[in-house]
Formats: sequence, C-alpha cells, structure tokens
Amino acid sequence: MKKVILSLAVVAFMGISFTSCKEQAKEESKTEEIAKAEYRCPMKCEGEKTYHDKDTKCPECGMALKEVSSDEDHSEHGHD
Repeated sequence: MKKVILSLAVVAFMGISFTSCKEQAKEESKTEEIAKAEYRCPMKCEGEKTYHDKDTKCPECGMALKEVSSDEDHSEHGHD
C-alpha cells in the first residue's frame, strides 16, 4: 500500500513539475517581447541613450520617456 501511495505522489509531482515549466517558458518569452521596446527622452537630454522601462523618467529633465519607433531609431546606421 505504501508503494502505491508513494508512486502516485511521485507521478503527481512529476506532472506538476512539467506543467509549471511550460508556464515559466511562456512567461519568459512574453518578457522578451516586452523588453524589445526602447524608450528615450523626447528632449534627447542624454543623446541617443535608451531605456527598456517605460515608467522610467529622464534623469536629466524628469520628463516621461517616449517609445522609440523603428523608423526613428538610427542607431544601426553608423551616423557620426
């Protein structure tokens, strides 16, 4: 009887472990998608410096950061 209970407990634990790992992987991929957004001060106090947290304020002027749109981001072009 003890072996049956122990076996059921092991099977239940394994099932819970596998399903929780899948949930964690989904959360990590959502976080990566959200983290791709970049924000910059609209006054460009710090030049082209960007942040990943939308709720951060510019340390220089205190303004709320605005999202950098893909057509506005020229960091890959190598402009001087």
